[in-house]
Amino acid sequence: MEKIQIDNYFLFFCKKAHTKNIRLRFDRKGNLILTAPWYCRKAKAVAFAKQNIEWIRAHIAKQPDVKRFRNGESLMLLGNTYVICHQPTHKGGVLIEGNNLIVGGEETFIHRRITDYAKQRLYAYMQEKVLQMAAILNEKPAKIVLRETSSRWGSCSSKKNINFCWKLAFAPLFVIDYIAAHETAHLKEMNHSARFWQTVAKLNVQQAEAQIWLRKHGQELQAVE
Repeated sequence: MEKIQIDNYFLFFCKKAHTKNIRLRFDRKGNLILTAPWYCRKAKAVAFAKQNIEWIRAHIAKQPDVKRFRNGESLMLLGNTYVICHQPTHKGGVLIEGNNLIVGGEETFIHRRITDYAKQRLYAYMQEKVLQMAAILNEKPAKIVLRETSSRWGSCSSKKNINFCWKLAFAPLFVIDYIAAHETAHLKEMNHSARFWQTVAKLNVQQAEAQIWLRKHGQELQAVE
């Protein structure tokens, strides 16, 4: 995608073969995307964006700020809430003690240490959860991977490789379980047909509640740097 500037705003411009109209949207990471049909001139797409500059301003004002974890703040990790407690002399990175998340080392490393720890915890959880769910469906994933994604919370390839957005670590557990079930169900049904949703239902997760939570809080989750 090409990065362009309109007034004081930066956006990403791309052309797609199956797109019929010029569109403006924000992805889950807060990036502004300008999409046009493959035959559309760039100048026409830019003119469209300029005509909608007030819409852009209004939506940018609603975008959450980039989130970086700091000493003394609370955070949710795999459904549990902890208070970040910086202890410079603590060895070993991150440690949970009761309701405290103990973080050692220099204060400037707090955010990176927490995100690294969160990825480790989420990966271990998803490995166990997906294998449990896959066994119910008589399936088995080829690989489970965490990625930096902004357009989707998870995916499952035709080779049965399952990917998850690592930022799910900071969502409630019922949301994490729903995304795990959604992608695990794709091992059986590589579509979103009625049979797919019946497969998700077999895994006994809070689908409706999780979808509502993600619609309300998904942008905040993606704002974690």
